[in-house]
Amino acid sequence: MTFRLHPEGSNLVKRDRIISKRFGLGEQWEKVKDALYSVMPVYERVNHLISFGRDMNYRKMGIINALPFADTVLDAGCGPGVMSEVAFKSGLNIKNLILLDPAFEFLTLAKKRLADKRPEAVVGLFEALPFKREKFDLVMCGFSLRDAMDMRLSIKEISRVLKEDGDFIVVDLGKPDDLVKRVVIDIWWRFVVPFITVIFVRGKGLFYIVLYTTYWKLPKNSELKNIIGMWFDDVVFRVNMHGGVVIVTAKKKYAGDRKYERFIGGTVSLKGESASK
Repeated sequence: MTFRLHPEGSNLVKRDRIISKRFGLGEQWEKVKDALYSVMPVYERVNHLISFGRDMNYRKMGIINALPFADTVLDAGCGPGVMSEVAFKSGLNIKNLILLDPAFEFLTLAKKRLADKRPEAVVGLFEALPFKREKFDLVMCGFSLRDAMDMRLSIKEISRVLKEDGDFIVVDLGKPDDLVKRVVIDIWWRFVVPFITVIFVRGKGLFYIVLYTTYWKLPKNSELKNIIGMWFDDVVFRVNMHGGVVIVTAKKKYAGDRKYERFIGGTVSLKGESASK
């Protein structure tokens, strides 16, 4: 089994340029990545458990908006390949599927799961996608965007590799804007989920303790919607589990419709005539 690795690897973007001060794992990325490796054999089972068996339905709710056909698709942060498997089972006709993940181990699992679809596997990061501009008709992130080192830069990169009018799907954890709901979800991820995993998956509770860091670093749902809206139109933002899960679908903006494009460090450049939504 062979994989294509970007020639410059993860050194393409210096770490100090892609660590976000606000949204994204930043310097915690390595810790979360190591924790992901530790739970790889039980990752799907536990995710199904802590979502009350709804994780697959959430994925379907996002994918259904891309039906029935997408020529070239990127499963970004593919993990063991669940999002792509759900896409095929939901009836999405994909001509060319590319799987992207920073971990060889997850790519190996995903390639095995989707062997009959003959996907291409690529090692890479959200923040430095190793693809040319406007390559994909659809980019989907199934419970993976939350693990980006820099949320804004990742979404900007996804916009770059999408074709004009291309589709973007995100299914992931959410952080409610309502304070009471946010406190409830906070307690769920900080205390309840680690307890459940310690009971049902002995020795694997560590990751779900680390997962709280992922939740803590997330933007609130309204902030995530605004970030996506900087590069995408027709943003449909749905919430489940009282705002603890988000399902987002959007279309890439036409270049002429973009007015502002924000970069790390807070600089702003003028890009068009009309303001972003």
